[in-house]
Amino acid sequence: MKRHLLQLFTIALILFIAPAVTHAQVAGKVSGAIKGTNDKTVEAATVSLLKSSDSSAVKFAVSDKSGVFEFENIKAGKYFVRIEAVGYSKYNSAAFDITAENPVVQLPASSLSAVNKGLGEVTVNATRPLIENKIDKTVVNVDASPTNTGLTALEVLERSPGITIDNNDNVSLKGKAGVIIMVDGKPTYLNASDLANYLKSMSANQIDQIEIMTQPPAKYDAAGNSGIINIKTKKNRNNGFNGTLTSSGILAIYFKQTNNFSFNWRHDKINLYGSVGYSHWEGFSDGINDRKFRADRNSPFNSETYQVSHGRYTDYNFNYKAGLDYFASKNTTIGVSLNGFDDHSFFNSHTWTNFYDSTGKFTQYNTATTINPSPWKNLGADVNLQQKLGTKGAELDIDADYISYRTKSPQSSNNYLYYPDGQLVPENNSPDNPNPYLLNGYLPGKIDIYTFKADFSTPLKNNATFEAGVKSSYVKSDNDAQYTLYDTTTKQWNVDAARSNHFIYTENINAAYVSLQKQIKKFTAKVGLRAEQTVSKGNQVIKNETFDKNYTKLFPTAYFSYQPNDNNTYEISYGRRIERPDYQDLNPFEYQLDRYTYQQGNPYLQPQFAQNVELSYNYKGALNVTANYTSTTDIINDVLITQQDADKNYITYQTKQNIASNTNIGLAANYGKQLKKWWNVNLFANVFNNRYKGFIDGEYVNVAITSFTGNLSSRFTFNKGWSGEISGFMQGKSLVSSAILAKPMGMFSIGAGKQILKSKGSLRLNLRDPFYIMRFNGTTDMNKFVANIHNRWDNRRVILTFTYRFGKSGNQQQRKKPTAAEEEQNRVNVGGQQQ
Repeated sequence: MKRHLLQLFTIALILFIAPAVTHAQVAGKVSGAIKGTNDKTVEAATVSLLKSSDSSAVKFAVSDKSGVFEFENIKAGKYFVRIEAVGYSKYNSAAFDITAENPVVQLPASSLSAVNKGLGEVTVNATRPLIENKIDKTVVNVDASPTNTGLTALEVLERSPGITIDNNDNVSLKGKAGVIIMVDGKPTYLNASDLANYLKSMSANQIDQIEIMTQPPAKYDAAGNSGIINIKTKKNRNNGFNGTLTSSGILAIYFKQTNNFSFNWRHDKINLYGSVGYSHWEGFSDGINDRKFRADRNSPFNSETYQVSHGRYTDYNFNYKAGLDYFASKNTTIGVSLNGFDDHSFFNSHTWTNFYDSTGKFTQYNTATTINPSPWKNLGADVNLQQKLGTKGAELDIDADYISYRTKSPQSSNNYLYYPDGQLVPENNSPDNPNPYLLNGYLPGKIDIYTFKADFSTPLKNNATFEAGVKSSYVKSDNDAQYTLYDTTTKQWNVDAARSNHFIYTENINAAYVSLQKQIKKFTAKVGLRAEQTVSKGNQVIKNETFDKNYTKLFPTAYFSYQPNDNNTYEISYGRRIERPDYQDLNPFEYQLDRYTYQQGNPYLQPQFAQNVELSYNYKGALNVTANYTSTTDIINDVLITQQDADKNYITYQTKQNIASNTNIGLAANYGKQLKKWWNVNLFANVFNNRYKGFIDGEYVNVAITSFTGNLSSRFTFNKGWSGEISGFMQGKSLVSSAILAKPMGMFSIGAGKQILKSKGSLRLNLRDPFYIMRFNGTTDMNKFVANIHNRWDNRRVILTFTYRFGKSGNQQQRKKPTAAEEEQNRVNVGGQQQ
């Protein structure tokens, strides 16, 4: 397979270079901005690009929050635009020409006239579509769905096309794990569990769009086995002082709330923006884990544990952002920004575990109370420069970032082992296995990240574009685990040398890339090559164990598209990617649920590599069908390991290992259409097959399953500012990593909204999972044990959200600038225990 993929890439290069001598066709671009009464920007206006000769439609667009619209890949010809918006008369622009000499047209601001309501004119109620299918990505417009109101960022992802969330909150894309999640083009540097906690502390009210890229180009970091998800937060981009206030109250078994205030001030050459947010979450997570143990698959079961756990979490999160853009000249923009959060979460779990012998006789039980406060502080700073070079469109972007995380996390786990009659089981004179088993831990940690990158792009002759760039990052992660175990004989707390450790990890990644894009008549080709050098070192200070890694890898990408007409587009793409272990997954520390169940890192993890081929078809921008094949080696998986303690009771712990290879074959389709002026639908379906091959806990595994995911959204727009939506998703039976077979699950939501306060405010009501059907149920059948897993959480909610927009509006827009950090922040450990 690897040889065939390299042959495919070679052919792609030949196809790209060979037509270079032929005549190029114009690929024009048209953009503009829309203003209404009192210079107010007009959002969600329907903009049509029409031929001047016969007024036939060529393309359609919807204006964004700053009133800006854009058309790309326009053929040479004479055109005009037509604009329709709620409360305004229809507007037709003057005619203009797209030529080889003048391929880019910036239209003057379009000023709409308000409709005289007394005349009873009919206006068009236009909104941004929920899903936009673009050639290189899928875009989810979060505000387009009333049932997104009051949710967390993780829950919005769960409802997005092709994205699935498993029982451990790991994010997968089209059935493939290893997604890189960025916020405003900036990585979060979090590992899977703490990234989930961070996304749970982010309100959907703060999110503008979600960009889903399954095949990112060479400009992006090569990290991410299945692609990149970029969460773009809301930003005010208007002149003067303006802002938005949003507050949600969430009724569930435990009350929750989210609040956010954002503002923008623009005057002359200065643009100042910022936001503050506060959220309070409470909830629960209940689980049942029934495990039966054996010597191997050919032996009878010799014992069983039946574990019931109840977890209660509380989280208080304060986040902030402030930034300044200085437009020094028409060609030079300098920006600085500061952002961060202060998160205080508290997780308290109570666990009851029954032990049974080979005959099914009840022999012992263990009760455990685990307390895990997890305070985190984050600070990020960015300095950036955008410099336009000359008049031909060349541009240089430079970014430098510093990001820090700090935590001081105490832990306690109190365990008592009893006979069935309630008598405490006597100790077996093992110093590592006392009864009661009382363990305290103090786990301070700090992570410092420094990144720098520079990107250059320039148009070339004959409708081509060249891009190149460099990036360097340095990360230092310092974690000190200090555990003490209570000695029931001496009545003293003694250092637990088996668990205490001091782990220091440093990593330096240096990267460079080149990319070339060219359009030849109806064909477009883009090829790129990225090189990344990784130098890392791990040091277990107390145990005096170290490791060093130094490797350089190449990551080619290629895209070829054919557009025979405006209605049909075909594309084939290829890319190679890497998934490095999360920083905290390399950390060998233990995190306990009770004395028989814990999680542990693995400092010897290696990176995994994936090769991905995609073939896609797009019809009128409404229907998008994609077939993919992905091959991954040295895949990093969660595995469950069993062993016996001195009392002959089985201990099960979860860790990560490079255990297997994986192949993923899938077919996905997304369809969005306005069936009526008042009714929009969006449907997504994905059928995929995952196969894992490798060794887990000494046993060779070769498992495969074909699964299905689907999303549905049906949105309604009524008179007098009313709107509504019914939405839902479903996941079929699927493999969670290579060890757990998850049963089907899904849910639906109902929402409604109303514009108030002269359309400056809105109220939205969302009923999420009204019949409380969202559960996780799964099974594991391994060589040494089988398990049945059941989880439920505080998922049924009634959410009421109020939004108010104020201030002066204009048509200039705040610069959207991703920072230098493109991958590292996805690999840090942060956050609370939310569901």
